[in-house]
Formats: sequence, C-alpha cells, structure tokens
Amino acid sequence: MNITSKYYESLRFSNAEYTSAFGRFPKSIIYKTLDTTPENALNGTTVLNTAGLLKGASILRVHDVKEAAEAIKLVSGLL
Repeated sequence: MNITSKYYESLRFSNAEYTSAFGRFPKSIIYKTLDTTPENALNGTTVLNTAGLLKGASILRVHDVKEAAEAIKLVSGLL
C-alpha cells in the first residue's frame, strides 16, 4: 500500500510567513505501508514527523511526545 496523495500533499508545504502545523497520518496508513502492526509503526510515525519538520512545520500534532521531541531536537540541530 502506498501513502495516498491526500496525505502526501500535507508534506508539501513551506511558507515563512505563516506558522505551519503538521498532523499525524492515520496509523493504519503507516503500518499497512510498512507491512507491520500498529504497535511496531512508531518508526514510521517519527519519519513522517521528521519529513514535516524538514518541510517547514513548526508545530507537530502527536501522541508520541517523547519521540517527537527527540525528532525536533535532532532536526533543529541540522537546520
């Protein structure tokens, strides 16, 4: 299963004038794309959060706060 274009489009943003928020993908899209279980899909979620940050998101809507904070810390060090 591929990530649908509806969700892929949410990765295509970057506008310095506005604060950009990035919401999670439905977990089912992540674990089905990775051919795994919901319990093992955290890495996919972190990758998508990182992609959002690299595309300019300044706000992440997450459930896995610790992992998202670590992604923000690492990405902030890169930019």
